[in-house]
Amino acid sequence: MDAHAIHIQKEYKPDDVKKGVYLVLLYVNQIPPHIGLFIDNVYHSLTIKGQELNINGNVMLKNISLRKIPTVFIKLKKHPVFSNNHLNETFIEQVKLFDKVNDSTNTCLSPIRFFFDEFYAIPKDNIKLVFDLLGALTTNDFIDITYGTNLGALKQNIYYLQSYNQADLKRQIKKELEKKAERSEAK
Repeated sequence: MDAHAIHIQKEYKPDDVKKGVYLVLLYVNQIPPHIGLFIDNVYHSLTIKGQELNINGNVMLKNISLRKIPTVFIKLKKHPVFSNNHLNETFIEQVKLFDKVNDSTNTCLSPIRFFFDEFYAIPKDNIKLVFDLLGALTTNDFIDITYGTNLGALKQNIYYLQSYNQADLKRQIKKELEKKAERSEAK
């Protein structure tokens, strides 16, 4: 299947995503989408502002709903060895390895690459963009189910991510960093 295509298998209901380990693609309609992990109703990610750790899932889900953020939740199959609690604690430590997203080395995908390398044997060097990760998850049959919300009308329950490359990613991060700097100066 096309790495840009995400098959949305179930209609999203907030209560359905509160248990389990999810790869979350926020602002999935943008280049690039923002990516984080949602583990047993707690969200973590790396942003331009810094580390987002232990965000209450109910707050995040309400924000997605109120702001109509196009979002895809990709539930991973239960890990055969480690508990969700262990996965959660380890991912927090992996996010802490990075200060924040920058235009030279760190993206929101950076800590996620370490997570999938450690727990799912997907080599981090093979994951440059979200498409690489989605392709590896599909190939290795690690996806349990996918949910989507605020995606608009879908043909055959397929959502297509916009294509982008490493240069597009760096350009977008640079643009966001400049916007953040302008907001700081305006204060």
